[in-house]
Amino acid sequence: MDFRDWCICVLAAGMGKRMKSSQPKVLLPVLGKPLINYLLQLEIPHFSGKRLAVVSPFAFDQIQSIVDPTVQLVIQEKPLGTAHAVQSILPYLGPEIQKILVIYADMPLLEVHTICQFMTFFEKNHVPLALLSTKSEKPDGFGRIKRDFQGTPLKIIEEKDCSAEEKEILEINLGIYAFQKNEIGIVLQSIQKNNAQGEYYLTDVLEVARKFNYTTLVYTVPWDVQFMNVNSPDDLSTVIGLFRRKKINQLFDLGVKIVDPESVYVDWDVKCGKDVWLFPGTVIEGQSEIGENTKIGPYTHLIHSQIGKDCRIEYSVIENSILEDEVMVGPFTHIRMNSLIRKKARIGNFVEVKKTEIGEGTKALHHSYLGDAQLGKKVNIGAGTITCNFDGYKKHPTIIHDNVFIGSNNSLVAPVIIGEGAYTAAGSTITRNVPSQALGIGRARQVNIDKWVEKKKNRS
Repeated sequence: MDFRDWCICVLAAGMGKRMKSSQPKVLLPVLGKPLINYLLQLEIPHFSGKRLAVVSPFAFDQIQSIVDPTVQLVIQEKPLGTAHAVQSILPYLGPEIQKILVIYADMPLLEVHTICQFMTFFEKNHVPLALLSTKSEKPDGFGRIKRDFQGTPLKIIEEKDCSAEEKEILEINLGIYAFQKNEIGIVLQSIQKNNAQGEYYLTDVLEVARKFNYTTLVYTVPWDVQFMNVNSPDDLSTVIGLFRRKKINQLFDLGVKIVDPESVYVDWDVKCGKDVWLFPGTVIEGQSEIGENTKIGPYTHLIHSQIGKDCRIEYSVIENSILEDEVMVGPFTHIRMNSLIRKKARIGNFVEVKKTEIGEGTKALHHSYLGDAQLGKKVNIGAGTITCNFDGYKKHPTIIHDNVFIGSNNSLVAPVIIGEGAYTAAGSTITRNVPSQALGIGRARQVNIDKWVEKKKNRS
C-alpha cells in the first residue's frame, strides 16, 4: 500500500489546562522526548507524504525548536475548536495531497501498526471519511458513538454534551480520523458551534457528512492502552511508566542486563550495546550511548553522554561528556560538561572534572578538582589537587603533559603548564610553568620551634 498522497495532521493547539503547567502539554517530556514527537516521528511504512502540526501562537516558537524541520507548523490563531483546527490546514495542502489522517498529540502510545491498518482500511473503501472506535467498559473521558437500530453510525457526542442515557454507550470515539481532502472541506464549512464549549467540534463531522449523503465508516478495534490520552499529571505519570517498561523490554531484546528494572530509568533515545549491565538506581537521560560490556551503577546518573566499551561507572554523575573504552569512574565522581576521558583512565573518589581532557591511562583517584584542563597520557594526579582556573573574571587553562606526577595537595594556579615527565612536590602551590623533567616546589620551608608547647602552657 502506497501512502504518498497522505497528510498526517497532529492537533497540538490545545491549552492543556488540566495539566496545571506553564509549559504547553505537548512539550512535556516523556522519557526525555517531547510528547508531540512520539507521533510526529512515527515511521509509517510506504509513507512519503506531508507531516503537519496545528499549534497555538504562544507555543509556536517552542514547538518549532524541537520538531523535525520537515514538519510544517500551522498556527491556529484563535482557539475555536478542533474542526476549525483541521480547516486551517487545508490552504497548506497542495494538489499532491488527497487524504488526511488526523490524530491528537496527546496520544503518544499510538502504535504504527494501528495507524497502518486504519489507513489501509480507508484506502480500500474509498469513502469520504472514516474514524476509529473501540468499546470500553470505562468510557469516561471519550465521546460516544451513537448508532441506529441497524448499526449505522449517526453521530459522535462529546461526553460533556451527553445525556445520562448516552453516557451508558460503551462505543467510544478515539479521535483518529481519515478524510478525503475535497469532501472534508465541504463538511467543515457546515459545522456549527452549538455545544457546551461554543466551539467547532471535529466530532460533528459524522453527523454533518450524513446530511451531504457522504458515506461514513467506523473502523472498530479492541480497546488497548495505546489509545490513552494524556490529560492530567496522573495520566502523564501512567504514560511515562508504560513507555519506561517498553524501553526496558527493548533493552532486554538487545542483550542488556538490568538487575532491578523497577529502579532503573532509561530515556527513549538511549542506546546500549550487548552485555551492558545496569545496576539499581541508574538513571540514563537524553541521547546517551553505552558501549558493549560496560557496567553502569549502582546509583549512577548519565546525561547526554557517550560511554565506550568495557567501562565501569558507579555512584557517579556524568553529563554532556565522552568516555572512551576501559575507563573506570567512581565512586562519587562528577564529570561535567564537555569533558573527554581517554582510554583506560581512572577517575575516582570525590573527583570533579569540568571541561577537561583526561589522557589515556591517567589517574585522578582522590578528592580533586580538574577544570578547564588538558592532561596527557599516564599522568598521576595526587589526592587533594585543584586546578585554580578562575581568577574572579575569567577562566584559565591548565596543561599537564604526558607522564607527569602531581603530588598530593597541590594547587595549580592557571594559566600554567607542567612539562612532560615533570614532578610537583606534595603541598605545593604552583604558580609558574614547570619545565619537562623538573621538580616544581611551591611551599614555605618548614620550621620547627623547640619546646613551643611547654612555653605555651606556661603562658596560659
